[in-house]
Amino acid sequence: MTRLLMLVEGPSEEIFVKQILTPYLREYGVYVESPIILWTKRISSGGGFRGGVSNWKQIQKNLKPLLQDSDAWVTTLLDFYGLPQDFPGYEDALKPGNPKDKVVTLQKKFIEEMGNPRKFIPFFALHEFEAWLFCSPVTVAQHFGNQNIATSIQSAVTQAGEPELINHGEDTHPKSRLQNLGIGYKETSDGPTIIGKIGIPIIKGACSHFSSWLDRLETLDK
Repeated sequence: MTRLLMLVEGPSEEIFVKQILTPYLREYGVYVESPIILWTKRISSGGGFRGGVSNWKQIQKNLKPLLQDSDAWVTTLLDFYGLPQDFPGYEDALKPGNPKDKVVTLQKKFIEEMGNPRKFIPFFALHEFEAWLFCSPVTVAQHFGNQNIATSIQSAVTQAGEPELINHGEDTHPKSRLQNLGIGYKETSDGPTIIGKIGIPIIKGACSHFSSWLDRLETLDK
């Protein structure tokens, strides 16, 4: 069994990893230890705030202790949308071009900035975690008991070309689109639940960037 440590952006990603990804990867001999939610601010009296990405230094501080575990692989689950402006290479990644190529380049830059650790597999969800819900508009509609929203969700996918290409716009990124449907979407409860209903195989089939990440993780025990 191969150990995998994972730094995640927030509670939604933590629930997804615990409830869905961990059982999935266990079938491949990969054991995901309890995912670590990114600390965004610590207070002197103890504790602090978790969730979200505030700046590049916070990412480094959270990741370095994980990379010091030489017996484990390390990966991340952070959104490409909303990364801090000071993240190395982020401005270039927002320039015109194929988003998939841009985010792969950003992940390589991430490895370089962390000192090229051999067992580090960074991953940015393209463009964010909620994009995976767009792999099955019917499942989302059934979850909320509102069949009318399936058409709107499918329209967003058709316009973008595929779920992972739904864009960086302030009002048009995946989570914003769901919230604007007026269905009371809650990312920490609805998000992971719907993804569980859709299933990883369907998401892999519709999201090539996500699929590449999973393909790599599935082979770690070999």
